[in-house]
Amino acid sequence: MLAITNARVVTVDANGTVIDNGTIVVDERGVIREIAQGTVAHTATTVIDARGGIVMPGLINAHAHMGMTLFRGLGDDMNLEDFLARLMPAEINILDHDAVVAGTELAALESLLGGITTTLDMYYLPDAAQVVAERSGKRIFSAPNLLESNGPEPLAFDDRMKWSDQWLQEAHDEHKDYLNWLAPHSTYLLGEEHLVQIAELAEKYGAHIHVHASETVGEMKLVANRHNGRTPIQVLADTDLLTEAVLAHGVHLTDEDIELIADHNASVTHCPASNQKLASGTARIIDLHKAGVNVALGTDGPASGNDMDLWLAMRLAGYAQKNTSHDPTVMPALDVLRMATINGAKALHVDHLIGSLEVGKAADIVVLDADSPSLTPVFDPHVAIVAAAGRADVSTVVVNGRVVVRDKRALTINHEQTVQRVRELGSKVMAAVDEVERNRRN
Repeated sequence: MLAITNARVVTVDANGTVIDNGTIVVDERGVIREIAQGTVAHTATTVIDARGGIVMPGLINAHAHMGMTLFRGLGDDMNLEDFLARLMPAEINILDHDAVVAGTELAALESLLGGITTTLDMYYLPDAAQVVAERSGKRIFSAPNLLESNGPEPLAFDDRMKWSDQWLQEAHDEHKDYLNWLAPHSTYLLGEEHLVQIAELAEKYGAHIHVHASETVGEMKLVANRHNGRTPIQVLADTDLLTEAVLAHGVHLTDEDIELIADHNASVTHCPASNQKLASGTARIIDLHKAGVNVALGTDGPASGNDMDLWLAMRLAGYAQKNTSHDPTVMPALDVLRMATINGAKALHVDHLIGSLEVGKAADIVVLDADSPSLTPVFDPHVAIVAAAGRADVSTVVVNGRVVVRDKRALTINHEQTVQRVRELGSKVMAAVDEVERNRRN
């Protein structure tokens, strides 16, 4: 059992309840048994004294490419299309199971130290991500990555579909809902016939869809040319892939697109750091909120967004909307915090389990440093979290009742070995990139 005492508990429940001088008691299953003000009787063997600091739900990264830490910084100062032209051939040359494990483990280390307890991942060789999830304690939702090219696996599309069928069958047999996903890359890298096949397979298992959609102007042109003038959202709707899907980015949405997303109960994962860095545009988050669309937050991949930092994403998400709308009252702090927590849980279809601190939910908890200069003083904890806190303020992290970070040190991942392993792969990555560049010039 675990108890967290002397906490300023930011629950992110339906009412945005904050409990001063609170105590959280977690049972042996990793489930929150009690949240109350003041001292609570308990028999916990592990007690964490928050010393008046903020205690909040673990952050949920609803769109990431974790293994892409191997290529961090290789896509800077170029547009998305040029970035992908450089990156994707290099990935094919360098990636294997061990390399993806190494890159994903580095991303998991970065994520846990930064308070991200759950990630919806989209990357090659997704079984590698599950190796990392098992030994790190981090929640990683992953799926077969579906596209026309062979990729690093390497598999042609028909073979990818057979593999995906087996993946979903195993997820079903083992009751692993976090694997009951399919990840078609996009509507510009897949034809309509492929998308229809994916939809049929998803319907067979009741699987969820995680897909890039409407990220850049270039993508919109590619999709319109390939799919008879339609937008990515229209294509997904027409191929039965939009219902309850997670749509990564959603920057360039028409009014009709937003209506379709709302009607199909899909979620949009806003990735403001990546979007701004690649000059992709500013997503219509306020309009999505008005339409009743669930909007979560993501980091995108470290090669495009450079880091796994949802604190930065929260700040950029709120600031950009205030600026473009010329209205400082839009996107209040609690709404932004919901995007990084409970809305992410809704997108992943697990809001009954995680995303807020409530009795009966899993204990995914972040304790912020009570002595942080950035968090002194705290008049409104929601504002403090969204507008002042950062990764350096994360002191303790709990996932499913298990302490995985304590006193700003990872307990389940060997920090030094993980960093060194990726550092050693760096020379191979650069050699692969150089080869790609030579081939493009020739």
